[in-house]
Amino acid sequence: MFGVRLLLRAAWRGAFVAASFYLIAKVMAGRGGTSPLPLEQALAQASFGRLGEVAGTGAIAAILLICLLRLIPAGPCRAISGGLVMGAAAVVVFHQSTLFVLHQTAGLVPVRGFLFAPMHALAETPVLAGMPSLYALMLLGAGLGGLLALLLRLVLVLPDLFVGWLAGALGFTWLQRWFITVPGFEAEWWHWVVINGAWGWGAVFLMRPLALRGGEDLHREFDEPQHMLERAERP
Repeated sequence: MFGVRLLLRAAWRGAFVAASFYLIAKVMAGRGGTSPLPLEQALAQASFGRLGEVAGTGAIAAILLICLLRLIPAGPCRAISGGLVMGAAAVVVFHQSTLFVLHQTAGLVPVRGFLFAPMHALAETPVLAGMPSLYALMLLGAGLGGLLALLLRLVLVLPDLFVGWLAGALGFTWLQRWFITVPGFEAEWWHWVVINGAWGWGAVFLMRPLALRGGEDLHREFDEPQHMLERAERP
């Protein structure tokens, strides 16, 4: 069992991240989520009651995530944890950057990316309704990143970057078309294949320092058999 200190630390970090994201979304709410507002105006529109709700939700989500990860063996837990972070980061660094380049240089897509416009969620995902578009994509990227990290531990025949590209071009595209609709974005399917393939390639590229493939990860599990969350709890 892990201690209360780890859960309190996770709750604090979850609350801080959620509150920070809420304030950033308020700042970026100008012109329907396409441009920043003056800081004073953004803070005036922010609701401190809503800020508390968001922070509390972030704390609860972080605690639940820690509890779920603790049930998973050390090696897969390490892979999933890294995949969650790198998958979300790849949305910003690769997915939205590719969208921005296609819009600015070739005009192939009608939006430039990095949108904070509220989501139009489908009936299958009402929880996403009203969430800023970028955050919804980051949430989807985090979930797929965790699965992709596990896939990299199992699929050793194909090159890792190619596996990532396939996961993005096929998996991310399918989920995005069925569960997330980005406001103002009606593009050809192959545009999404290029953009989401860039996410998968970039996510795996960011995961490379984790050394998820081959014997290196296996030896690490034997050399450090304690669970990663137990190591994180130590001062």
